[in-house]
Amino acid sequence: MENLYQSESRMENLKQRAKRCVCKYCGQPLSLKRILFSDHTDARVEIYCDVCQRIEYGVEPEIYQSAQNFVDDLEFNYYNDLAQNEETYRMNVAKVAEIIAWGYQSGGLLDENGFTVPLKRQGHLQDQCLVITEQELQEIDAGSVSEEA
Repeated sequence: MENLYQSESRMENLKQRAKRCVCKYCGQPLSLKRILFSDHTDARVEIYCDVCQRIEYGVEPEIYQSAQNFVDDLEFNYYNDLAQNEETYRMNVAKVAEIIAWGYQSGGLLDENGFTVPLKRQGHLQDQCLVITEQELQEIDAGSVSEEA
């Protein structure tokens, strides 16, 4: 009987996921690593983040970016009782990434192989800024007043 943790299908799924996903805490690429869990010679392969030094299942890069934008733009803080530092920031991004992933999964848009439909990617809205001079603003205001009259 083949060991569940060493099965070929599990290994292939892990390889594909490590190739496709990023760490939900730091957004960095993931790798496969053989982890020893005890003094016995048993070891199993897991998806791992070398930056965070943790076993990490990961999220789709689009989900990580959305979560990071959400935390940054709305100053979201799920962990009010903790000191606000880089670790807490990463925990907040990870929490939002989990929520976004859950929403996509429950809507049938995401499964264990990634997104089930192509995404219509939109840039981050704050990346599209419009700079208007004071003069241009006055001209716009004057135009809207005359249009209303």
